[in-house]
This record gives sequence, C-alpha cells and structure tokens, in this order.
Amino acid sequence: MRQNPRRRNPRHLPLLFLFLCLGLVPAVLPTQLVLAQGATPAPAPEEEEDDQETARRALENKEILPLSTVLARIEENFTGDVVEIELERKRGAWVYEIEIIDADGRVRDIDVDARSGDVITIEFDE
Repeated sequence: MRQNPRRRNPRHLPLLFLFLCLGLVPAVLPTQLVLAQGATPAPAPEEEEDDQETARRALENKEILPLSTVLARIEENFTGDVVEIELERKRGAWVYEIEIIDADGRVRDIDVDARSGDVITIEFDE
C-alpha cells in the first residue's frame, strides 16, 4: 500500500502543535534558520530602524550618495556577487563597506567613500 506523500509524519505533530499553541513558530523558525546557516541573528528592530533613519537623513542631507549609484560604479571595476553592504562612520566620514565574492570564490572587501563614491581600500579575506 502506497503512502500519500503529502501526509505528515505524526511524530512531529505534537511538537508543531505545541509551537503553534505557544505562538513560537514565528519567533523560533527565523532564528533557527539564521543560526543554522552560521550567521549571527539580525539586529533588534529598534536598532535596524535607527540605522535606516540615520542613512535616510544622511542621504537627504547629501552626505552620502545613493547605494544604487555606488554599486553601479563598483560594478564597472569589479566582478562578482555583492554579499554584504554596511554604511558606517569611520574617522568622521561615511563609508560603504561592500563585500564581493568573485568567480574564484575569493571574498573582496571594498571600502568606498560614501560622499564621493571613490574606492578607499580593497582587501582580500583569507
């Protein structure tokens, strides 16, 4: 007799039911997925909102170029996939930290002056 492939394993139902009853599925799953991939958990929503507000103000005050402009310039000179971008203050200046993985799997960290779009430093991770 063939089993229906859509039928769930009954041993997992009590645990799933418990998570659903306690409202833990939305809270647990994203964290477990992030941790399973070896990444650090995302920042708290308040921190993220503060970062977004700070970046928005810097853009409105013309302290930084739009990210799309900076990425277009980077793509002219570097090939690979962008895997991480951060906007940080370094020595009083805004800097986009861009991490790219090239076709050979090497990770390149590129610091870009966020106001001018000029490349400041290029480093390879080892």
